[in-house]
Amino acid sequence: MNSYKSLFRLCLTLLLTAGVVACVATSAKWMSYVQVNPDSLNEVLISPDNNVVHVSGQSDGIHITYYDETGSVSEDIATGIAHGAYSNTLNLADNRLLLVKSTLADSLLIDTAQGTVSPLDGAVVSSELGARTLSGTSLVLDGKVAAFGSTANQGWVLLMDFSAGSSELLEITSATAVSRVFGHSMLVIAVQTESGRTVVSFDAALNELSRFPIPVASENLIGESLGRPVLFHSSNHNVRATDVAGLTQWEFVNDEFEYIKGQSVGKDGRVLLWGDNASLNPLSGVRFDQAHFLLIDTTGSLLYHYLSGGEMANILYRNTHQFENGLIQVSFQGWTGQLAGFVIGSNLSTPFTVTRQVFHDFVTLKGSKTRWMREPKRIETYSQCGTLCVSLVDDAEGHCDNLDIFNINSSSLVSVSQVCGAKNANGANSPNTVKVVRY
Repeated sequence: MNSYKSLFRLCLTLLLTAGVVACVATSAKWMSYVQVNPDSLNEVLISPDNNVVHVSGQSDGIHITYYDETGSVSEDIATGIAHGAYSNTLNLADNRLLLVKSTLADSLLIDTAQGTVSPLDGAVVSSELGARTLSGTSLVLDGKVAAFGSTANQGWVLLMDFSAGSSELLEITSATAVSRVFGHSMLVIAVQTESGRTVVSFDAALNELSRFPIPVASENLIGESLGRPVLFHSSNHNVRATDVAGLTQWEFVNDEFEYIKGQSVGKDGRVLLWGDNASLNPLSGVRFDQAHFLLIDTTGSLLYHYLSGGEMANILYRNTHQFENGLIQVSFQGWTGQLAGFVIGSNLSTPFTVTRQVFHDFVTLKGSKTRWMREPKRIETYSQCGTLCVSLVDDAEGHCDNLDIFNINSSSLVSVSQVCGAKNANGANSPNTVKVVRY
């Protein structure tokens, strides 16, 4: 109860002092159970009429399930097409989802406006390009898809515009491989050449601007900030932006927090870092921490260091989205409670209880939480059954693993999560259960 009182006081203080900042706990508009394997394909997005679509892999193939504004299923299309093994999914414009496989010829385009699953159009991907093995894919230049790889010791990037039904092949001079492609207003590409790792920059018309070597092995390209390549140093956790020739324009010397697990660069040019120092190891013990988020401005200054989630372990980061107005949305999950019970040799009395929860936060440019969502908690009680053994003796249904998130706008999202502890109508366990939620 005290935590809720403290949170209320914080929200009230923000409202009184900032005027325009609201601190809002957002309840779900609706939740819907789905009987589907959580380890299979589970993606959510929005249909042309702004309702939720759940794309799932089931025993009879890919299903495209449409929900109305109340969370009731309005249509379920069984396409009969198996999703197979895939490496990535990309949310495209016009309510489409790209299911990326080892080659573009094997990849699938899921169109929620038409309710179809199809191979990529031959006008976009020729048979020769479609057969090439992919190293990766990314979204660039306002919705185009960059597919990249290496063929016959030649690094290449295929820029695909699915809205226009066209593509353009970029074969980079002297590049033997391509490892990363980024860009909002231009392209910055990490390649391998005979002389080493190199960053090559192109304008939006695909004219090469310049290139420079990456001199430090622990530096990697992480994005483009207002026409400047951005690199992250994995040893000292610094961030620097350069011009296209490699001359440093600014550097963020990270004396703030060293346990960085992820990075992104938004369309507004700001750099987001996230991570934690939490751990749960049966041999070495438990270390609790919160989820940390650092936002760096376009001049290299730290805007804020935001913490959320309370003391947790087993923290996983499920989604980060940077809006053009500076707002960010972050989703993560973690475990709290008597986690020492999992440690070998622990003298913690049994039974012991742990809680698992999924968090969604919206954070302003000032580092203030403007709204948040908390998915239903999963509570598990364990008993020690031997030196190297614990067993689940009691539990309460809840969301134990987030599978996908789609940002509708700067105040709402859709989530699909695995439900642990779900029961069927006869009271038996129902392990293959997920829940689609609109907030």
